[in-house]
Amino acid sequence: MLPVLSGLLFALWFLFVYLLFAKEKGSGFWQRSKMKIKFPQSFNLEGYQEEANSIGWKVSQQELMVILIVVGAITLAVSVIINNPFIIVAGLFIGFYLPRFLLKKKRHSLRLSLISKLTDPLRMLISRIPDQQNVTRAIEVTRNETGEEAIRKLFDGYLQDVGLGCSVRDALINMGRKVNLRKFDTFIDNLIQAHYDGFTREAIKALDKAVEAIEFDLRAIEKVKEQSTRNKKKLYSTLAVSWMFPPLLSMVSTTTGKNIYLDTLLGKILIFSYVVVSIYVYVRGEEYLSLNLDEL
Repeated sequence: MLPVLSGLLFALWFLFVYLLFAKEKGSGFWQRSKMKIKFPQSFNLEGYQEEANSIGWKVSQQELMVILIVVGAITLAVSVIINNPFIIVAGLFIGFYLPRFLLKKKRHSLRLSLISKLTDPLRMLISRIPDQQNVTRAIEVTRNETGEEAIRKLFDGYLQDVGLGCSVRDALINMGRKVNLRKFDTFIDNLIQAHYDGFTREAIKALDKAVEAIEFDLRAIEKVKEQSTRNKKKLYSTLAVSWMFPPLLSMVSTTTGKNIYLDTLLGKILIFSYVVVSIYVYVRGEEYLSLNLDEL
């Protein structure tokens, strides 16, 4: 029964891969039957791609499909090797959730990287304001002088908004939304006020204090990151230790000639439960232990 089931699973997987890459207007059977199977749309890959591009992560639908295919192939191979078809169910769960998880991790990483690089360019911007006496010109000069790509893109967005006819106030507010940091919003508010009321000594001092507040948050972020890293290591170590029990218990099995985890239905279900719970613990651990930037 196992060889038949394995062959059927492989056949279904190769059919899935073929349909995934099949053109919408193909030839032969698919054209005659007028079947239009759009697996990328079924997995919402286009939506994931658009969301990824919106946060600055350049990824194509083809690359996302390759990730899903690799995950499916690995889970299928593991399922056949350990003689456990239930693993296919776990693979389907991973395939549907993985793009969303990767997108969330990438968004968090890019945003944290942007926030960590803010203070030096903002100091440069403040130092250029007295000479330029113009927010847009000061931002343009700072953009040309900074080497951080993320900051250059942030300032480019502001300059593009102004070039399209937005007011300085609206363009600055839009820039603040992209960073989405409360202390940076305070800096933007002070900059808007200075733009309309004049770049006085008090205005420059208020901008300096806003940058100092951002620096204070960054120091707190570093401490939380270190603690989070330690906690994650403990969590992953616990997961690794838990996966030592199945092989250890298999060696002390009293069932002659059988591995309780590979050759019995109850063992297969238990291994499947191990996989599902491990995935759940990893995902929830990442969410709980990672720094919540939305609270900053």
